[in-house]
Amino acid sequence: MIKTADKKSFDQRFLLIRTLDKNRLASEEEQLELTIMDAEKGSFFTCFGDTYYVKEKNQYQEMSEDFSTPQDYTVTELTCMCLETGHTGHFEWEYDDELEVSITLDQTNFKRLTDEEGQSVDGDDLDQIVADEDTIVYAGEKFHFDDDWAALYKRGGKEEQVFMYEFENESSTLAITIEEWTGSEKDDYRIYISKPVVPGEITIMSKGAPRDENKEEKERENNE
Repeated sequence: MIKTADKKSFDQRFLLIRTLDKNRLASEEEQLELTIMDAEKGSFFTCFGDTYYVKEKNQYQEMSEDFSTPQDYTVTELTCMCLETGHTGHFEWEYDDELEVSITLDQTNFKRLTDEEGQSVDGDDLDQIVADEDTIVYAGEKFHFDDDWAALYKRGGKEEQVFMYEFENESSTLAITIEEWTGSEKDDYRIYISKPVVPGEITIMSKGAPRDENKEEKERENNE
């Protein structure tokens, strides 16, 4: 007998598939031109043999360290559901001289991070790690400090302040991002493992829902 959670996931994915309008399908010629930069809420795309539906499109806007002045750099986050598995995850893209794309593989915590001497690492250590451009260790692998920056996370008309700390492994095949969210009395840390995706691995199948449909869907979500 199918489990209730599995049935709910299947029903949800089936309903999403039914929203795919043939009038918004990208032609073969368009698919050659479109990139993940063209994906909107309601878009479908394929990557690594799986099909994804874009549930949300949000953005990290780089700011000055005191959050007073916007900078030129942004990262766009797509919250996507895999139609084959029902798993919801994130793709991110940025354009800095060229298009760069990544997919989030997992979320972890400070308990699984150490310094090179095997000592535990926590949020209080981040400023010193940045100052020293130090290395952290995750699952026995070294990740070297790459960058840190302040951002406003823009989602659904709301903005939250977050500091980003980025690390890469030796081969640049995996990255760790530590996000320090500062909106509450106690800082909240979220740590993600991601890997780069070759932009050409992504094929845009549809261009997303029209703006009026996106608005109607948002109103339905707010009323639920």
